[in-house]
Amino acid sequence: MAVSFGSTYSGPFEPLVKGVAVVVGALQFIGVFGLMHEAAHEHLARTGRANRMLGEALSLVVGTSYPGYRAAHLTHHARFRTDLDPQEVIHPPHPKPIMVTLLVVAAVIGAPIFLLVRAPLIAWRRRGAFHALRGPVAAITLYGGLGLVLPAVQWHFLLWTILAGWVLGSMNDIVYHQGLVDEDSLRASTSFDCDVFGQAFLSGANRHAEHHLYPGVPGPRLVGAAKVLRGELQAMGVPYERGFTLAFLKRLTANPVFLPKPRREELAEAGR
Repeated sequence: MAVSFGSTYSGPFEPLVKGVAVVVGALQFIGVFGLMHEAAHEHLARTGRANRMLGEALSLVVGTSYPGYRAAHLTHHARFRTDLDPQEVIHPPHPKPIMVTLLVVAAVIGAPIFLLVRAPLIAWRRRGAFHALRGPVAAITLYGGLGLVLPAVQWHFLLWTILAGWVLGSMNDIVYHQGLVDEDSLRASTSFDCDVFGQAFLSGANRHAEHHLYPGVPGPRLVGAAKVLRGELQAMGVPYERGFTLAFLKRLTANPVFLPKPRREELAEAGR
């Protein structure tokens, strides 16, 4: 609906209306990814088989390999902020220019690089070419078919919407963890007090520290859990923010190119 309306609207405030339509469509695209994330944690259905089927269907829209994404994301939880974490890259306090450049690129288009390249490669190494390529090939077929049946103006608007979804998704992903302490603790996860937005588009991923503490709890149920846990998590040093965009800008200015804060030991040494 966002693509259809935004691509054909020609009334007053046309640039503004088209921009809003792009953002709305992009957030819905991110929402599809959020549902795939919930499927990876087996939260969408009662059985593992049903979750796999749903995850495969959702990965077709996202354009990634579901087995690769699921393997990478579960490893992210199990090996958080270590060299074995396939989703988070921790850079040294004084990185080389090429590392700074890569992190800046990740802030803008990190999500598509991970979904379109990294996840299929992980699936290829673990389960072979068929599991790695079936999702991306099906996505190419889907969007190629849409390009044949949709009017050109709608097709181009759809591509701009997906691009916006990748950029917004990359911004969201990077403020979950980047720029925080370089350690495997809840202090390295940000939670956001934007439950309406989070539930509508991110399936509860806004309660990110709570998600890392209890990955077996479905996202929508983390809102209630967060109210109970908030005092304890704040005492543990979990950072809380009100919105993604403001957190992105604040993290960027407080921690240039989202470099991690020093460890507690380093802070203590600096104080002495």
